[in-house]
Amino acid sequence: MDRGILIDLDIVALSDLILSKQAFCSDSQILNLYFQTQASQDEKKELTKCFVLINKKLEKIIGYYTLSAKSINVADIPISRIKKQIRYPMIPAALIDRLAIDRNFTRQGFGKFLIADAISKVREAKLGIAALLVEAKDIKAVEFYKKLGFIQFMDKQDTLFLPLTKLIK
Repeated sequence: MDRGILIDLDIVALSDLILSKQAFCSDSQILNLYFQTQASQDEKKELTKCFVLINKKLEKIIGYYTLSAKSINVADIPISRIKKQIRYPMIPAALIDRLAIDRNFTRQGFGKFLIADAISKVREAKLGIAALLVEAKDIKAVEFYKKLGFIQFMDKQDTLFLPLTKLIK
């Protein structure tokens, strides 16, 4: 990502978005449709929070992600990844269940930028969150998340996690 462009970027809550969602077009029709028709309703129902990356200068939506709460069954974490004994069957996590970049802005580091923002928001919340989860929509997404340090669960190849606690390595 070109450092000069950072000055033009902003991440806003979906509820604060003034740009039209209809112009957003990622490579995933499912993620486009969700963003354009369902995301606002899910936010109003407090099921998820949606954050939108915009370029203020171009007045364009670059991408978005949704963030919600989830829990992880400790038995699903690979044993080799557990540093200390965890005394609870479930541990708290944050979930990025959707992440999409407009096709005009792919392969420029914006996905990684949104992941970093999600981690920042989770830490700012000052909640006990042991990991950040993602649900990859396809094999390409799995590879993207793995490059960022996410780890696949033993039984669920499309769900990955990034440890945010010292209990998991």
